[in-house]
Amino acid sequence: MIDWEKELASAADRLIGAGTAPNLAESIRYSLLSGGKRFRPRLMEASAELLSLPVPAFVPFANALEMIHAFTLIHDDLPCMDDDDIRRGKPTNHKVYGEALALLAGDALVPMAFEACFDARAHVHEKAWANALRRLLVLSGPRGVIGGQALEMLLAGNTSLEKLREMHALKTGALFDASILIPADLSSLEESGAKMKALTQFSHAFGLAFQTADDLDDADQERDPSSGEYPKTSVLNYLSANDARHHASRELAGATREVQGLWPSTHSSLVRVAAQLQSALGAAAG
Repeated sequence: MIDWEKELASAADRLIGAGTAPNLAESIRYSLLSGGKRFRPRLMEASAELLSLPVPAFVPFANALEMIHAFTLIHDDLPCMDDDDIRRGKPTNHKVYGEALALLAGDALVPMAFEACFDARAHVHEKAWANALRRLLVLSGPRGVIGGQALEMLLAGNTSLEKLREMHALKTGALFDASILIPADLSSLEESGAKMKALTQFSHAFGLAFQTADDLDDADQERDPSSGEYPKTSVLNYLSANDARHHASRELAGATREVQGLWPSTHSSLVRVAAQLQSALGAAAG
């Protein structure tokens, strides 16, 4: 398995460079290298393994994904957004460095991410690299995670489950889609082919299951004790814990079978990651 902390730190050193303002460099590193599960690069590594993709071809894109993810977290925590003081048990970026520098650190991580992708260019076909870069651009922008954040601002008490799913598919799911589908682009899979369709189904189901497990885990602490209501972003406003769990588990199981049917090895890392998420889904409190 790849040491993602080491890879990300190395990429950060190279892309920040010696000429960057020291306060900005410190703020970027604070959020980017603060640890975490590194779920997205691990997922990309599993997808790349399934497709027998060389390590130098996908690692730069995985680093880029973590940079995009860090950017979204910094901005999401700002007072003008969710106004959060703590992230992963530590003060959020703006609480340490101030709102202006946190905003700039988030901004800086976006061009850093796309610059990182150029390290993969020499290791795959030019068209495959361009398709992967385009997918990352799309899933990071208004049709991806940023668009999902905007949709969250439109949620209200009468929002439908369909609209909630649409928001989660972008805000949470887009970067999972990128994790799984960028290796497919780098492997030159046809967009309309059976393998790309199976991986797309899997990535959507994975995002749904991940968000559902997260909602179930957060249920007790986020439920309003006086009204009994959950946050407007929780699926538990629409489905019982058992129904939400069952639906997400069924979707992920079906998508995993599709992948196993096209790549018969039961030892693939992608299938193991899906099994881990199924276990987390089953164990989630709710």
